[in-house]
Amino acid sequence: MSKLTRDWRPLLFIVLGAGAVLVSHFFLHTCTDHGHFMETAAGTLVPMRCHWSERAFQGVGALVAFAGLAMYVFPDAARGLSFAVAGAGLLMILIPMWLVPTCDMPGMVCNLSFKPGAYLTGGITALSGLVGTLRLRRLDVMGGERSAV
Repeated sequence: MSKLTRDWRPLLFIVLGAGAVLVSHFFLHTCTDHGHFMETAAGTLVPMRCHWSERAFQGVGALVAFAGLAMYVFPDAARGLSFAVAGAGLLMILIPMWLVPTCDMPGMVCNLSFKPGAYLTGGITALSGLVGTLRLRRLDVMGGERSAV
C-alpha cells in the first residue's frame, strides 16, 4: 500500500478539526459578534448562549485535530481514533441543537449562520470518521498494513 493512502486519515482529521475552529471563529457568526448581549438585573452585559455554543464547538474541533495528531504518533490506534472522530462529529451536531442550544428566534444571526454551519461541519466530520473506521476495518480483515505513518 502506498504511503499516500495510509496518510490521508490523520491529515484529514487535523484539517477538519483546525478548520472547524477557524471557520467557527471567523465565518460562522454568533449574536455576540454582531453586538447582541443580554443585560442582567445588575445592568451588566453578558454574552448570549450562542456564544458559549460556539466555544464548545471550537473545543470539539480542537479535539478532532488532536485525534488526527495522535494518529501520527500512535498508528495502531488509528481505527479507534477514527471512531472517536465520528463521535466528535455527532457532538458537533448536538451542541447547537441540544447541548448548548442557540436561541429560539429564527431571524437571529446565530440561527442563520452558526447553526447550519455547525450541522454541515459536524456531518462531514462524522462521515469522515466513519469512513476511516470502516476502511481500517477492511484493512484489518484483509490483513493489510495499518500504520498511519
